[in-house]
Amino acid sequence: MYRNLVAASALALGLAGCSIGISQDSHSPRAEFTAPVDYKDAYDTAVRQANACLRSTDNAYRVSGRLDTASQAGTVRVLAPYSDNEMALVDVKGAGPGKTAVRIVMWGKGTWDAAAVRAMSDAIVYGLTSCSSYMPLDPKPVKPSRDLPR
Repeated sequence: MYRNLVAASALALGLAGCSIGISQDSHSPRAEFTAPVDYKDAYDTAVRQANACLRSTDNAYRVSGRLDTASQAGTVRVLAPYSDNEMALVDVKGAGPGKTAVRIVMWGKGTWDAAAVRAMSDAIVYGLTSCSSYMPLDPKPVKPSRDLPR
């Protein structure tokens, strides 16, 4: 009986580990934009932001980065312990002098949600790390509920 419970628990944990991380479909929150900063600065800020905000409270998650100056591109990943599943991904690529194409993808749960995508975006654009976004969203155009007489 005890062995069956242990085996079932191990199986459940194993299956749960497979469902952690960025999904290949479109369910993971993401952002793509051009930042008005150099690609090296964008990469450095993404590394600082990932270390400060995306490693979880016990720092169990690992930040992995790679910068290629020849292609003016870099990747920052936050990896889950034991499985190395990607929890967060930031790709940067130089898009001209002082411009960087940025792609951010997060798992979508817990620390790695849509708010984390916004915080990472703001960190890269403004060069300041913060685990929350304090910048207002772009206003959405309001559609009148009825036509007004002229």
